[in-house]
Amino acid sequence: MIPPPTPDPSLDVTELQAIIDSSADCIKVLDLDARVLSMNAGGMQTMEITDFSVCQGLLWPTFWEGEAYAQVEQALDAARAGQTTTFEGPARTFAGTPKWWEVRVSPLRAADGTVTRLLASSRDITARKQAEQQLKAAQHQLRTHAQVLEVRVEQRERALEAFVRFTTQVASSTDLNDIATAASDIVRDAVGGAISGFYLVRGDMAYPVMFSSNTPPEVMAARRAGIALSSPLVADALSQRGTSFVGSEDGRRQSVGYASALSVTAYHQGEQPYALFAAGTPRPEWTAQEREVIESVGRGLGLALERAAQTRELTAQRDALKARTQELLLANEELDAFMYSASHDLRTPVRHVMSFADMARSALVNNQPDRVSRNLDIIQQGAARMNGLIDGMLLLSRAGRQDLHSRMVALEPLILQAQQDAQLEFPEQVIDVQLRAAVSVWGDARLLQQVMTNLISNAVKYSTTRDVSDIVVQVSETGTEWTITVQDNGVGFDPEYGGKLFGIFQRLHSQAAFPGVGVGLATVRRIVLKHGGRVFADGVVGQGATFGVTLPKPAS
Repeated sequence: MIPPPTPDPSLDVTELQAIIDSSADCIKVLDLDARVLSMNAGGMQTMEITDFSVCQGLLWPTFWEGEAYAQVEQALDAARAGQTTTFEGPARTFAGTPKWWEVRVSPLRAADGTVTRLLASSRDITARKQAEQQLKAAQHQLRTHAQVLEVRVEQRERALEAFVRFTTQVASSTDLNDIATAASDIVRDAVGGAISGFYLVRGDMAYPVMFSSNTPPEVMAARRAGIALSSPLVADALSQRGTSFVGSEDGRRQSVGYASALSVTAYHQGEQPYALFAAGTPRPEWTAQEREVIESVGRGLGLALERAAQTRELTAQRDALKARTQELLLANEELDAFMYSASHDLRTPVRHVMSFADMARSALVNNQPDRVSRNLDIIQQGAARMNGLIDGMLLLSRAGRQDLHSRMVALEPLILQAQQDAQLEFPEQVIDVQLRAAVSVWGDARLLQQVMTNLISNAVKYSTTRDVSDIVVQVSETGTEWTITVQDNGVGFDPEYGGKLFGIFQRLHSQAAFPGVGVGLATVRRIVLKHGGRVFADGVVGQGATFGVTLPKPAS
């Protein structure tokens, strides 16, 4: 029978020290200045210290460097304040071996609770850190592989996207150059670098519109002279209304010294030859697969050309309808303006005439000749004002009814004539007109003369308060339109009311300050809208104004 265990008495100091010495953790007792007072035997072995005297009394923070040194100092400060801190950091052993440590710093207290010493325990976690680093390296390698795979997938997606873009472009584009370029690209890529070109028929020749990007310069130079429709390969393609092929010596004789295998696909509009798509390669013959590719691309190109022609026709009809609608809207707008003028602007001078006629009749009955004369003068002024308004309405109406005879028109002669007209209208005013860009625009010369005359006359009128009317005409252009601006140094206007200036009989200044009917800018607007352009104005009170128009460029 085994006797029951007897309770162990409390461990003595020697036994406790043996337990501490057997630990592989480096356990150090520090004074409050962090000097090393003692270290366990297992810790000395972990730190590769053979003689404790080499580290006794040393400041423990000196064992650390960099960011770890700062962590040690923070942990020591916390322990002095009675707190326990744990952190991880790198440090070398006394033999210079780099290791990672898990460190715990705690306060040691006296019986009264006062912190008298510090306890620092360092556990070697190098193996764990190495495993973590290996894991990170493996994860990085996996990410790298994933990125490589992602790039490969993206490359394939881009290749597929490029094919889809080509298909979409051929299916929806109406630009002949874009359609032909797409066809040339697919032939170049699918038929071993074959060169190609797209030609439009004019008379008995076909002239190039574009060449594939890989066409040699000498081939382009030779083909710019055109291809005769009577050449054997072209004539055969035209008669078949499809694609014809030739190779070997026969092909070389019909080429310009580059290709031996040639193909021509012919396209018609109705019964008339319209275009050719030609391809060639230095190899002596086309393979059966290459012929199928060229014929397939040729059929797709033919469908795209038919669709483009139909789209252009529909676009032309739509543009004509849009222009007609715009004209009708403008006509309705002018009709509203005329109705308003008839009921408001013309009624004012009529009321003056009627009122002062009554007053003149009364003065005549009462034998007051002076009042009769004054009233008759006012009646005459009212009649003149009414006559001016009617003339303005007729002028605006004529501007709207004139047919456009558009061509390229040089602006400089129009501006010089407008300056001469303004000088006759304002003979006492010094006028300086500067043209910043002498260009030509597309429009009706007679109507554009009215535009420039009205704009410059308007600029001079509202700068007669200055000694010199400084007027600057500038012209800028984009790919679709010209913009003409006329800037003056006159009285300007409040931009809030700028939208009213192009309306018939609309004025921002009194008749006494600046006489006029108020139809010049309305005429400008009418003519510019008839050309398909826009009008705009900008100004600052007392600092001049800028009036501008845009004119669209003709379709190529």
